[in-house]
Amino acid sequence: MAAAALLTSACAARFEQPDALAQQGVDPGLGPEQGGAPLVPGAVPSGPGTDPVLGGPLPGSAPQAGGRGPGPGAGPRGGQVQGPRATSAPGAVSVPAGSTTGVTATTVRIGFFVPKTGAAPVPPTIDAQAQNYFDYVRTKGGIHGRNVQVTIYDTGSTEAGARAAVQQALDDGIFAAVSLDRISVEGALVTALHKAGVPHLINQMPHEMAIPDDGFYIGTDQVNNGKQIADYMAHTLKVKKVGFVGETDPTAYPARDAFVARAKANGLEVVHNEVVNGMDSQFLAEAQKLKNDGAESVFLYVAPNNAINISKETDSIGYHPVWVSSSIAWGFNLVLTPAAGALDGARSFSPWGGLSDARYATFNRVNTAGRTQQDKDIGLAAWGFGQVLAAAIKAAGPQLGRNSFRVAMQNLRTGTTDVVTGAAMCWPPLDFTSGKRYGSGDRTIVMRVQGSGANSVWVTESDYRSRY
Repeated sequence: MAAAALLTSACAARFEQPDALAQQGVDPGLGPEQGGAPLVPGAVPSGPGTDPVLGGPLPGSAPQAGGRGPGPGAGPRGGQVQGPRATSAPGAVSVPAGSTTGVTATTVRIGFFVPKTGAAPVPPTIDAQAQNYFDYVRTKGGIHGRNVQVTIYDTGSTEAGARAAVQQALDDGIFAAVSLDRISVEGALVTALHKAGVPHLINQMPHEMAIPDDGFYIGTDQVNNGKQIADYMAHTLKVKKVGFVGETDPTAYPARDAFVARAKANGLEVVHNEVVNGMDSQFLAEAQKLKNDGAESVFLYVAPNNAINISKETDSIGYHPVWVSSSIAWGFNLVLTPAAGALDGARSFSPWGGLSDARYATFNRVNTAGRTQQDKDIGLAAWGFGQVLAAAIKAAGPQLGRNSFRVAMQNLRTGTTDVVTGAAMCWPPLDFTSGKRYGSGDRTIVMRVQGSGANSVWVTESDYRSRY
């Protein structure tokens, strides 16, 4: 049985919660059409061991622990990394390019770290779909005359595999990296890529890790997402009894704990709270316990193959709650076919919407690398990553290097339109200005399963928002 794409587990260093903004009556969402802008000089603190442009630690130095410290480069929404600021004012100037590894006059080499093999491999079309966006950019003339070449590196969904993949990428001379894997594996990638001084777009990472000065967290904080799911169950699904099923991975426990605490705060009864061995292939005892406990909706925080097996085994004994997926876990069309109806009516909190969403008209026309509706939606993630990278490469200017790219990312704000191709963005609006390392502001789309069994697909239920 084909298990679908991508992995699960909690993510994120310690981020400012959306609750604080809500209490102030402030909507943390971005307005439309907030694209990247040129860079101009700003305050540049100096001192031993600091970056002369950003004022934070030099690339390759250790990130500050704890994720919230007041110093430059301290982590998400905490340290204020100072330097050139984004502005539309005339007279914008470039910054020192820094290392040009992976950059030539005509190409930029990007490494994309995913599990092509292992417990829950991505679809085999991922190579072509990852390159597809930049092939489209090429038809628009490239970015400052350069075309982007994407190389896929297989982590095998293990930490050792991740470290080996980074070494291969360094041997190949990549310029920057994007990762999409299990949280513990992404943690290993964050450490290895930072040690090598490679700028890194991070989808998820362990809760206790600080985001390094050359790392940019573009995914959704799973601790905050756990709270969002509890709010959604209370306010949208309007259920009374809820449950949680996760895997025996300590990096996932912070999201579980956040979900359970928020559910109880919302007056919900948490009738089921269990973890399973993610390497098992049968979950009959767990299925029976789920049925006995009778949760109306369950936060199913597991890898795709386990979501398929658990849902099918509970369905076979007459139990079918509203299953809910967190961020990038099992919210892919490829999961629905082998689930054979067991995930009908499920919901997923996702960085993108369903393929039929009107905003993806250009994507659906251009991305012929995805063969069917069942494997094509992983391409939305690949396009989203590509659009963020392209925006920063464009903002960095012709003198592209790791330092100018890093500064461009630290000043990046994206909106609803791709600033390079004019297509709709396939990723949430991001804001890395004012020293933020965590850019999404917890903005997610909610998708739901439409149809049944082999004919079911994910469709957009609600647009980007951070509060439910």
